[in-house]
Amino acid sequence: MISDGMFWAILCISAVVCLITIFYIVISTKEIIRRERYFKGGGFKGLFNFVMSLVFMGSMGYCLYNVPQILFFGSSWNSLEKVGPENVEKVIICLSFVISILYIYFVLTSFFYKPNDKPYFMVISLSIISGIGNSIVVFIINRALGMLAGDVEKWALIESKLYIFFICGILLFTVAAMIVRKKLISVTNNIIFEKRIQIIDKILKAPYIKFSSLEDGSIYAALNNDTETIGNFVGHLVAGITGVITLITCFVYLAILDKRGTLFFLIVLIATIGIFQLAVSGAQKFFEQNRNFQTTFFKNIKDLVEGFKELYINTRKRMGFRRDIEDSCEAYRDSRIAGDFKFTNVTILGEILYTGVIGAIVFTFPILFDIQISTLQNFVLVLLYMGGIINEALFAIVPTCMRVVVSWKRINSFANSISADEDYKDSEIEIAKENLTIEFRGVKFAYKNENGESFEVGPINYIFNFGEIVFIMGGNGSGKSTLAKLLTGLYLPDEGQVLVNGQRVNSRELGGYFSSVYSDYHLFEKLYGIEYKDKLGDIERYLNILGIDSKVEIKDGEFSTLKLSSGQRKRLALLVSYLEDRPAYLFDEWASDQDPEFRKFFYKTLLPELKARGKAVIAITHDDKYFDEADRIIKMDMGKIVSSIMSVNV
Repeated sequence: MISDGMFWAILCISAVVCLITIFYIVISTKEIIRRERYFKGGGFKGLFNFVMSLVFMGSMGYCLYNVPQILFFGSSWNSLEKVGPENVEKVIICLSFVISILYIYFVLTSFFYKPNDKPYFMVISLSIISGIGNSIVVFIINRALGMLAGDVEKWALIESKLYIFFICGILLFTVAAMIVRKKLISVTNNIIFEKRIQIIDKILKAPYIKFSSLEDGSIYAALNNDTETIGNFVGHLVAGITGVITLITCFVYLAILDKRGTLFFLIVLIATIGIFQLAVSGAQKFFEQNRNFQTTFFKNIKDLVEGFKELYINTRKRMGFRRDIEDSCEAYRDSRIAGDFKFTNVTILGEILYTGVIGAIVFTFPILFDIQISTLQNFVLVLLYMGGIINEALFAIVPTCMRVVVSWKRINSFANSISADEDYKDSEIEIAKENLTIEFRGVKFAYKNENGESFEVGPINYIFNFGEIVFIMGGNGSGKSTLAKLLTGLYLPDEGQVLVNGQRVNSRELGGYFSSVYSDYHLFEKLYGIEYKDKLGDIERYLNILGIDSKVEIKDGEFSTLKLSSGQRKRLALLVSYLEDRPAYLFDEWASDQDPEFRKFFYKTLLPELKARGKAVIAITHDDKYFDEADRIIKMDMGKIVSSIMSVNV
């Protein structure tokens, strides 16, 4: 019998679900009207899916209509109203209305596609439906076993048509689970995509000095392991929701069978979960350690790739590095084993406690309570089925939750360490065609190295004119590289002003004026930001001049190969810089590893050509043989400009 309290509970839950579903139906309809969703029928496959959905709904309707006949031993709706059980008809009406509303929402969102849709409500709803379908299968099996225990005829189960509900329960579970898994594939990958793009955007907006201070390996870990961990958690979460719904319906069924046994079991289960949580509370430190070891491992991979030639030619260095990376892998392994052992011990403890509860029920309930053997059998069967769900939905998901918590904290910590300029927006600056100047007025910059030693550059007062060549010279640690980074906006001044044509500008905008080849340059595989189709002639000519036309070619804005010598790669970087066609050029010791012919080309041909085109050319160099090609020569020492002389040719 369905009591009035249970009926009102079902009615309230159904009303809430219907209202939420109607709310989402209204939102989806507005999105269709605003063309945020567009029809995606899917051709024959879409038609087939729609027809199958109608067949499925028809099967559900048939089952609901035949509830009196199948579940109440051949009763009709009329007889059910007279002799009971009470409220069955009202419950069926509630369920029919809920299923119909959910079906309308499902069809609407399935056939009208929205890019980057996040169907969380559908996923949760279908997870709940899947859990209910799973429970129906258990109830029907229990009912069938109860009939067989009553010594019925062998065909009685078939004649009762219980198998129809069994099949529909399997269909309900399978179809809902299948749709949920497919939705999760999209949702999970979109979550990973969005989180990675969010981190990448933050990195790209970060000040250079902040970026350069990041720990090696932290970027790889944040963009790979941490985002994957969070994305994979969605699947565990929905599986947990399905399991919890199944457990709730099983508890309702157990309460109908025996309220005292259900209360006893619930108390013990809560105590078991509490013991489990206390036991695993200390395991989070292992996941923190694992995450630290991952960062170290990624750093080692970076060293392996970038320092392979040094490792290759030096046996002692290679053996030392090998021991170091083995130690980090071993530490990660030991920490992971210790953490998993802790969870394994607690999980086994939980399973033992759970099995012990079932044994206590079997041996004590017949003595303590007046309970029928058939009821006890049904009770134990449901408990055994619930054991697997509890182990998967509660015990197995806790380690995953802890990994997600650790990864989430690490991602946020990483993002906060970048301190990105959120107000900065990428935009092309308006550049005048002639008579440009870049002026430093009292510019100062200071930073500390890893050892805490400070270094200061400035104050710098200087005007760089377009249409002239300036050479910067100085010893190691004189500040010339720091000056170059201040010029190109990589470093932001602590004091002073930067002016372009007499107008004060944000130092970050200086990068828009410069094309640079630093001593630690990176060569991309593609010509990003270059309208290469209009410069095919220049590309072919300079590849020939630089002596790399037989080594590399450019197709659709992409280099055919980057497997070149260091000198050839640097020449290729010079070509990219030339093609960018910015108002100012900065070269940091470009000619230091070039053959004499290309060094001569750089100083005697390329730099004068850039000057003739009105470009500002700034080169860090020690090639005093070519100092006569400069208009001015700056000498730096101890972070200051100690001299600025005009070239003898000016």
